Amino acid sequence: MTTRFAHLKLVGPALILTAIVIAGLAAIPSFGVARLDAESRQRQETLVKRNIAVWTSDLEFALTAWTIWDESIAKLDNTFDPEWADRNIGQSLIGTSRTRFAAILNADDALIYSRTADEIKDRAFFARGPQVIVDDARALVEQVRSAEAKSRPTGIPSPIAFSKVEVVDNDAVMLTASLFQSDFQTSVPRSSRAPVLVSAVPIAGSLPEFLGNRFVLDDPTVGPLGTVASDRARVEIATRPDGQTEVLSWRSPTPAKDLLRQSLPLAIVVTVVLVAGGLFSLRLSRKAISSILESEQRMRHAATHDFLTGLANRALLAPEFERLRSQCPMTVVCIDLDGFKSVNDGHGHAAGDELLQQVAQRLLGGCKEDDVVFRLGGDEFAVLMPNIPLLDADWHCRRLSWILSQPYLLSGAKVVIGASFGIADVTNASRESCEEVLRRADRALYEAKASGRGAVVASATYELSVAVG
Repeated sequence: MTTRFAHLKLVGPALILTAIVIAGLAAIPSFGVARLDAESRQRQETLVKRNIAVWTSDLEFALTAWTIWDESIAKLDNTFDPEWADRNIGQSLIGTSRTRFAAILNADDALIYSRTADEIKDRAFFARGPQVIVDDARALVEQVRSAEAKSRPTGIPSPIAFSKVEVVDNDAVMLTASLFQSDFQTSVPRSSRAPVLVSAVPIAGSLPEFLGNRFVLDDPTVGPLGTVASDRARVEIATRPDGQTEVLSWRSPTPAKDLLRQSLPLAIVVTVVLVAGGLFSLRLSRKAISSILESEQRMRHAATHDFLTGLANRALLAPEFERLRSQCPMTVVCIDLDGFKSVNDGHGHAAGDELLQQVAQRLLGGCKEDDVVFRLGGDEFAVLMPNIPLLDADWHCRRLSWILSQPYLLSGAKVVIGASFGIADVTNASRESCEEVLRRADRALYEAKASGRGAVVASATYELSVAVG
């Protein structure tokens, strides 16, 4: 007994110390699991919200080609021309974009025109009729009217549009209300209120599948807020006609809990090789952290880049402008394709998407290494050109115009388009914001579009340069 007791006295402290170390190793990760997983979930929810906001902003911006237009004010407000409205708003919008329903409200918010694409008239959302759809959009229209009543800067107006996802019998659409505005003020509304466009873009397939694939989510579902389990991440995305909130929920990432589940059995089994067990846990930690960082990096990239062309999108324009503005002189270029609508009409939207991808590649190949190329939406692009004076930028734009005017092969079809360029310079003395410089470039682009196909116009001089080819 004495020998055994002495042995216990010698070994006991080591056993107790080992037990304390193992208990500590188990307790430390248990203490931080809930906090780490909650932070991971919060980050993912924030990124999904930003992605949805960017997607919505892109859809709203694409409508400006129809809503910011002097002729729309003249033909819809000054004197209502139903034939013009059908040809230039209804048929044009449905024929050249993903919009499948268009309605126009007058200054009193009364429905004066509507058109629904034939292929979706029987879908649950659209079968209710134009007036019901417009009634669903009343809250958006009120937001438009509230923004319209506020003072706005002079010049080319910024779009005023508000959107929401609405679900009717699992048929989901993006519903948008946009204000018609004058661009060059050749026609102005008769009263303080201009007409409003109400449009609807159907969401292909089921809403969970569409958003889950787009934002790389695990087990996405859409349902009422009250039915979502507390352990699932969620974002409010839609409303039903009865006002009930619909949320997108998905299985929240639990990297810390997964790590704990894997490391605890190993720590118990390999007590005698505690150091090796610790190294193995560290290895698993690194993998989990690497997985989290890679997932966040993919989602951040999706939030700031166009999913079709891979170019930076409008969300990165202002930050990149501020980063590069110290590298004066700098030039901001706005680009609009000439003849893109005819490609969409003649060859379909798939060919149009393929054409936009090829245009993006030509822009990247034709620009300098330190230039930054953006897709603003639709067939509009922008380029930030640092360390280049206005005259050199004009020459580069004419060269890009020639590059973009060369024939394209689209799944066997050969097409030719052009591009118009608007240029605005930024000097050392300039204190203009990105939005102000972009507005100057937009005005120059309008001048170029009015001057004919392939024109390049610089805002500093407003002298027209015609592109080679």
